[in-house]
Amino acid sequence: MALSKSLQRGQVPLACQMCEESNEIKWKCLLCDFLLCTKCQTLHKKVKSTDQHTIIDIKDIATYQQQTKDKLDFSNIQCGIHAGQPCCLYCKSCEVVVCPLCITTMHEKHKMIELAKGYELTMKTIKMCNSEIDKKLVQTVKVLSELGIFKSSEDSKYELEKQKIMRREKDLKNEVEKHSNKLLKELDQKKEILMKSVNDAEIRSEKIKTDLDFRKKNLSHALNSNNANHVFSIHSEEETSRNKSIEHVKTTFKKLPKFVPGKQEVQDFYLGSLVETDENKNQFELKVIKQYITKLPLVENLVCCGQCVHYLNTKDQLGIQLPNSLDIDNRGTLCIGCGGYEGEPDEAKIYTVQVSGF
Repeated sequence: MALSKSLQRGQVPLACQMCEESNEIKWKCLLCDFLLCTKCQTLHKKVKSTDQHTIIDIKDIATYQQQTKDKLDFSNIQCGIHAGQPCCLYCKSCEVVVCPLCITTMHEKHKMIELAKGYELTMKTIKMCNSEIDKKLVQTVKVLSELGIFKSSEDSKYELEKQKIMRREKDLKNEVEKHSNKLLKELDQKKEILMKSVNDAEIRSEKIKTDLDFRKKNLSHALNSNNANHVFSIHSEEETSRNKSIEHVKTTFKKLPKFVPGKQEVQDFYLGSLVETDENKNQFELKVIKQYITKLPLVENLVCCGQCVHYLNTKDQLGIQLPNSLDIDNRGTLCIGCGGYEGEPDEAKIYTVQVSGF
């Protein structure tokens, strides 16, 4: 530090601070804070009272100062249990710093190490914990991201499924309204037919009643009359009326139909239901692209560049009959070679099938 300050003051050469003659400064005594030449450095080391002094090359001053700055001070670590007692050792068994009173009262038979070594162990543990926390933070951030994506996806799915349910509800309402209108129209038609029949019967009955009232009135006059000619005339009219047949009026009719409500509870198969699905599973879909007709009785050895497919339910899924050989090319197109039925022409077929859902 003295050297750097001296150099900053100008071009005045520094002299050895012991002999004050030599300008070849090479060393520094840290305890005396003296800049020394090589000759005085040798003499300084020989003095008995200074044999414990630290003398370093002036080139290493900056490095030494940094090391001194980084050096830890364990002299001022106070015990958290015993006030005023400085900690002197590290209990490896309990992983805590201890003072002399701690050692005699609580850590008597425990394994003790120096504070510096205890500090190293503690720093190692802290670094390990820090590393673990970093990993957990990465995992937690990943989980939060996945949860956010899942939440957003499920929110969208919720809205989609909600709209489906509402559309289904609207469709059912329309169907119910349509059916209700049909029933009402049918009921109106039946009522109209029934009321026409009843009204016709009512009109006929009113006519019959009018005729009977008229005959009744004439007969009453005859009973109260003293005119023989009038009586004979009324009797003749009555006989004529009696000989006329009176049309029977129907009083029994087919009644209006009774409405029988359906089930009060709407069943799942009417509206629909919520079904749990595993969307993580691959849903494969196959679709025939082309069909080739050969002049062979059987396509037995079908070879493509790709991985062989050992099984496929071609009949149920694709309507392909008598599959005999399968292979898939590097573009994901499945080729199926088929055989023919006995007695049919040699026209074995080859199908190319598109595979999707990976």
